[in-house]
Amino acid sequence: MTSTSNIQLTEELRERIKIALKELCVQEHSSPSKQLLKSMPGRITLACPYCGDSHEDHTKKRGNMYWDTLQYHCYNCSEHANIHSLLKDHGIRLSNSDDAFTVIDYIQQNKVKINAEDTLKHAVMSSVEEYSITLDDFKKFFRAKPVEPGDWIWFQLKDRLLHNRAEEFLYTDKGHRLWILNMTNTGKVIGAQTRKMKGYGARYLTYDLSKLYSEMGKPLELEPILLANMNKASTLFGIMQINFQRPVTLFEGPLDAKFMHNSIALATAGRSTDEFDEMATVRYMFDNDKTGRAKMIEKLKKGRSVFMWTKFLSDNKLDKYNIKDLNDLMLKCFELKSSAHKQLNNYFTSNQLDLWYL
Repeated sequence: MTSTSNIQLTEELRERIKIALKELCVQEHSSPSKQLLKSMPGRITLACPYCGDSHEDHTKKRGNMYWDTLQYHCYNCSEHANIHSLLKDHGIRLSNSDDAFTVIDYIQQNKVKINAEDTLKHAVMSSVEEYSITLDDFKKFFRAKPVEPGDWIWFQLKDRLLHNRAEEFLYTDKGHRLWILNMTNTGKVIGAQTRKMKGYGARYLTYDLSKLYSEMGKPLELEPILLANMNKASTLFGIMQINFQRPVTLFEGPLDAKFMHNSIALATAGRSTDEFDEMATVRYMFDNDKTGRAKMIEKLKKGRSVFMWTKFLSDNKLDKYNIKDLNDLMLKCFELKSSAHKQLNNYFTSNQLDLWYL
């Protein structure tokens, strides 16, 4: 039996797994179209052997086997299993007798990753990447421009200490809007939020992946469950760059998240964050206002880690200033030449006795 330390899937083993999946599809489906596998980034798609997949369109393949965890999920019947169970359920064996041990150990090795990321990242992110929009296409359709030094928007960003990250934004002169992009690791767009920088109008407009496609005149036609999860992920700003093995900080606004490494922005305080509550590395730093404080009290009562705004501001003699979020804090520290922001990590707590300090 193989050791469970740092097991890798060799190309030879991947090929044998593909052969086994092909054998499974040939066994379970009579339609030649359903017997075909399709290789996608990070996964194999196949017609689900549990439910038979679509009876109208034999080319649909809503079963997904993900290479990073060897987990299988069908977006038609919601059946979920690891590759070992999937093959065993249908009487299929890998051609090499040692492969079963390697596969079982690999699944066990990646069990923590599955528990932490399955809902938000593992089962959805490959699809999000597949349907992401190139930056050139995005700029062309929305007539959005890169931020250049000297642009009026550049000075707006400078006022918020974000001018050094100007390449992460776009803007439109019409409507005076800043575009905050949620991007993949390959530089494609999966979601966006605009912020009104001058004049009247809605301060924020948020676009999930479906809305972006609709605005571009080509609505996404995907399975409802998959589409709903993709839309949810596409407005979790920074989700594609997150390492769940390290502390992950959740903010309300994308601009605040720019100031802390390994963070996610929810785009609104009203959004449910229940899916994060089982993730041991996640902590919350909502805004320092009535709504944000109420949300953090709720999280602390569940034993989750939250930021103690009241204690932090008091300890650092900043409580006399109107500081409602991390961007405000960074601006005030810059103005006062204070290094208080370097102590943020010391003010997260999961102790319910600290409710007083929120």
